[in-house]
Amino acid sequence: MARSSALARVPLIGETHAPVGAIVNMLLRIAILVMSVDAIVNSSDQRFAGKALAPRDVIISFGFAMLFPLLWRLRYRKRQWAEYPWWFDSLYLSLFAFDMAGNSLGLYNAYTGTFNDITHTYGNGALMIVLAGAFGFTTLEAMGIATMLHLILQVEEYYGEVFLKTHNIVGMEGEYEQFVGGLIAVTVCGIAWYASSDWRAKRAKRLRTPTR
Repeated sequence: MARSSALARVPLIGETHAPVGAIVNMLLRIAILVMSVDAIVNSSDQRFAGKALAPRDVIISFGFAMLFPLLWRLRYRKRQWAEYPWWFDSLYLSLFAFDMAGNSLGLYNAYTGTFNDITHTYGNGALMIVLAGAFGFTTLEAMGIATMLHLILQVEEYYGEVFLKTHNIVGMEGEYEQFVGGLIAVTVCGIAWYASSDWRAKRAKRLRTPTR
């Protein structure tokens, strides 16, 4: 708790909309674009072969990567861009950058199964914090949404294997390990978020109180 309080007082990272957060955000977006080009140009490379990464990376670079600013702007129409939560957006982008780096650096092939577990665990915890911090969801809501989205991803990977003959899973035991890792990450991050008043103080305001 003392450490998080000390970090919150650092001018460059103490605010979610600090200017340095915008720089980190742009660097992550550039990295995602560069790794997308790598996957497209070198699609036959052993790092990418059989994973159908080219279309997926295009969707990530020009779709999912832009989803956060779009949703934030639609949700908080009266808020100025000067208040934009760069650090939460960067945490969101890190989910994709981490996964894409695993392919570009050949880590998924070098550490079959293990690196999958790491990215799925990290991704779920990070997404839970993004949902709670940037969009004002309660801790339980953020935990639930992150878990449901992870389940959808697992289903997509499995049926992509069945119908598109991709090679993104390492067996059902691996899928089970990834799902359990995601649940653990969501639980740990949920507890940490709920316990930290400094973190929760940065949460975006809810637009209205739910009626049920």
